[in-house]
Amino acid sequence: MNKKLQYVISLFLLLSFGCEKKEEQPSTQEGLVRLSELELQAYNQGTPSARLQSGSTWTHVFKSEAKITFTSEQTGEQYELIYDPNNFGNSSLKLPYADYTYSTEVSGNNYENFLPYTAKGEFRLNSASLEIRLQAETEYGLVTVKNKNLESAPIMVDGSSINMTLLGNHYYKYVKSGREPVLEIIENIFQNTIRRTISVEAYKHYNYRVIVSDGSSEVVDLQMQDFDLIEEDLMVNVGTVPATQMPQFVTNLVSELRESSGLAYFNNQLWTINDSGNENIIYQVDESNGNTLKRVRVSNAENIDWESLAQNEEYLFIGDFGNNSGNRKDLTIYKIEKSKVISQEEVEADKITFSYPDQSDFTPALNNNNFDCEAFFFANGKLHLFSKNWLDNKTKYYTLPSTPGGYEAEFITEFDSQGLITGADINPITGDIAMIGYTNAGFSTQCFVWLFSGYPSFDIFQGKKNRIVLGSPAVLGQTEAIYLKADNSGWISSEEISAGGFTVPPKLFSFDYSNFF
Repeated sequence: MNKKLQYVISLFLLLSFGCEKKEEQPSTQEGLVRLSELELQAYNQGTPSARLQSGSTWTHVFKSEAKITFTSEQTGEQYELIYDPNNFGNSSLKLPYADYTYSTEVSGNNYENFLPYTAKGEFRLNSASLEIRLQAETEYGLVTVKNKNLESAPIMVDGSSINMTLLGNHYYKYVKSGREPVLEIIENIFQNTIRRTISVEAYKHYNYRVIVSDGSSEVVDLQMQDFDLIEEDLMVNVGTVPATQMPQFVTNLVSELRESSGLAYFNNQLWTINDSGNENIIYQVDESNGNTLKRVRVSNAENIDWESLAQNEEYLFIGDFGNNSGNRKDLTIYKIEKSKVISQEEVEADKITFSYPDQSDFTPALNNNNFDCEAFFFANGKLHLFSKNWLDNKTKYYTLPSTPGGYEAEFITEFDSQGLITGADINPITGDIAMIGYTNAGFSTQCFVWLFSGYPSFDIFQGKKNRIVLGSPAVLGQTEAIYLKADNSGWISSEEISAGGFTVPPKLFSFDYSNFF
């Protein structure tokens, strides 16, 4: 090869290798992840993979600072972002393109001024920007009280007092599911304390409003976009029906009647009974001085816990259904001819035995069950029973046939009596109904009476209703029985209270509610 050709080949090889391009490493691509909002979620139990979106009419209050963690599914690398769930305006972070999971949690105590929540999800980042809506869940419900007709800020009691926080025109508190606080509200009309026991569930909004009542009130249960709204008007009576009125004292009852628990009136005579552990006797009472005028023994009956009297034109009924421990399986009503009570000193009774359709657990629970009963009356051929619910301060309404035999009571409905019902009676002419009881709130306990009228088709809780506070048991004794005359006047009896060397004797009171129904 000549030198000239050799030079040309060498130059060609040099240019070929010298002009070869090196492969460039691509730079890592990133995108901007922005948090846009938080969506509360609830799992639909019927379809575990389904979600129910919530978007609240109440603007939820969140903690001002929270942390969210993004984890790359490809590398396992984690990235953190501090954000304000009340304002997502600057909540963004640059991340490498990848598939990610995210998680964030704001924990809380049983009662909080903010809504605790958890949120987790996944997304793929493969663009310059991506908006994320946090899929969140909570274990909390919301309690609110409208700031109207209030004497002072409401509180909740759960072992200790929990102050509620004022936001706008409502006091509020977030409450963990499963708690059962007692809400205490003092209204500014008569300065009475209104109490509600709330069984809090997650995703429930319990809103309370104190309203001035014209004699009607209703509980509204609405399905909202966010939490289920359970809204209740707390009634304060004005006008013809006072919110507070003490009955007229007539006389103390003799000590023999210290546990008077039922009243009846026939043949122009007032009758009563004593409750648990006392004799199986019906007593005629002198309504002017409280003395015993006559004793009629029911020979084939035992007084396990006699609690109430009811009557129709021909028969007197004795309710042996007191059930403080909720474990009785021998609930009985005795049916006796009134003519024999008037004319004899010893009578026999027919028996009506019964059970509750909604009770399956008979474990003893003293003053801690919803199957005690101290109130009933006769109407429309049936006996109408009203439970004394120790657990939730409501009353359950049942009916029974009035003929002898064994029965399962028929459950009709439930009413928020705001206390323990201890007696009931009906005006057989007008259908007006009175129920008496007390609030069972320690030193703050108040006796009360409910008045019901104008209801449709014997749907007794759907007409006009008024609640009157009677006063303290420290003055009245424990109000146990009520009798309603044809003109809507009548009597109330109380049993003796004795504690710590302090005794309130059993008493007889009169009232006139003729203008209140």
